[in-house]
Amino acid sequence: MKAKGKASPSQRRLRLGIYGGTFDPVHNGHLLMARDALEQARLDAMLFVPCNRSPFKAHKSHATDAQRLAMLRLALKGEPRFWLTRCELDRPAPSYAFDTATEIREAFPRAELFWLIGTDQLAKLDKWHRPDDLRRLVKFLLLPRGEATPKKRSGTVLSLPQPRRVDISATEIRRRVKSCLSIDHFVSHSVAAYIKRHRLYLS
Repeated sequence: MKAKGKASPSQRRLRLGIYGGTFDPVHNGHLLMARDALEQARLDAMLFVPCNRSPFKAHKSHATDAQRLAMLRLALKGEPRFWLTRCELDRPAPSYAFDTATEIREAFPRAELFWLIGTDQLAKLDKWHRPDDLRRLVKFLLLPRGEATPKKRSGTVLSLPQPRRVDISATEIRRRVKSCLSIDHFVSHSVAAYIKRHRLYLS
């Protein structure tokens, strides 16, 4: 497994966040959520994991894997504690969280792993692939999503002390691009330039 900024497993025990998603495109909401989790949960680093294809989503992504990865690299540039892995892109679809967590555990055997999960996905957790085994590998950090409100929890599911609700979605960004509307302040300048240069999301 290759991760940008990867530290040696022989170092002190890491508190490592795992942020999986389609990132089609990565936007400022993703970055704000990751920053909040990093600071409030006192994580050492946040590992972004662009998925190949979610088992809960039948459609393919709008941008190619290479384009999603390139946009992530641009968005994370200059953030030494934001890391990136393409482990799910290198495996056959669909992407299962258990397989990813297992691969990350093998790369960081002494790390404490925190999987970021939206409140909208928490109720579906038992439908995930091998959910009980996944719970033994990671703790879950709740992020506000949709109408659900995170509550204080214990055990393997934790809430951030001061959760932030960010009303930005990749769907909205793609719609704005298609409608020739500005996406300034929705994505970083470098990502916006990449989208324009490669004429993404116009159809």
